[in-house]
Amino acid sequence: MKRTIFLLTLVVAMLSSVSLFAQNQRGDLSYDEEILRYEGQWPKGQGILYSSKDGLIIGTFNNGVPEGKCVAYLPSGEVYWGDYKKGKATGKGRLYRDNGIVFSGDFKNGKYHGTDTLYRRNGSVYVGRFRNGKLKSKMFETDTPPVGMMKPRYPRVDLRNKQEEFLKALELRWEARNLMLIESAGFVTPRFQGGTLDDFTLWVNSQVKVPETFDPTRGSRAVLVEFTVLADGTLADIHAVFGSNPDLNEAAEKAVAKSPVWEPGMFGGEKKSTRLTVPIVFEGE
Repeated sequence: MKRTIFLLTLVVAMLSSVSLFAQNQRGDLSYDEEILRYEGQWPKGQGILYSSKDGLIIGTFNNGVPEGKCVAYLPSGEVYWGDYKKGKATGKGRLYRDNGIVFSGDFKNGKYHGTDTLYRRNGSVYVGRFRNGKLKSKMFETDTPPVGMMKPRYPRVDLRNKQEEFLKALELRWEARNLMLIESAGFVTPRFQGGTLDDFTLWVNSQVKVPETFDPTRGSRAVLVEFTVLADGTLADIHAVFGSNPDLNEAAEKAVAKSPVWEPGMFGGEKKSTRLTVPIVFEGE
């Protein structure tokens, strides 16, 4: 019988500190408060919002609030491309889900509202009228999209390293939030030397060193490593899932591989293999 692997992820808060920067002569403003940061033109213009609640939003803003055309990388992993009004997806837009499904059409306050088209993974198309996110009536459905109604392409935006790191941290926070539901159902997470994943994160970060071959111009110092705590407490399938420098990725994987045996996860009174993720940040010059 194959072991049941629970795909669970925890995270240590990677973004913190509070700082405020004064407005410069060009009208640009940048402020940071916990996991909420806006960078860009002030009071109106192009900007970027980092928010643990709303995700990473790039586009036009009014007093730090999305207003106009934006692309939003949401905490759930979905991507919205379209109009914003008073901080909410309102107007024409497209919502891309990580399962390949695309919603295209009218939105209001972040919900489907009006005529919307659903593009499924199998190529079929469904069109209906929605109100406040709920389907009110079906207009038509077809297995093959007609000419001029092809599935919208996924938006491509060149993100900077810190934006990619923020999105990965956001994904982990979202998964950690979902983990609470699993724990309430009776799942016991693995323990590291009697402690939590936070304790393992501190331990593994104390084990890593910047390799001599490290080139600081080749990406960030942050690496995310996934691994499985098997039912016997040993670690397996260790690999970096995020990290722009191959030398740091390899060093992080080796540090995790040195781990002592864990207390495995439990569900229903039985030991279960569990998938976890830890953030590793390399210190030094």
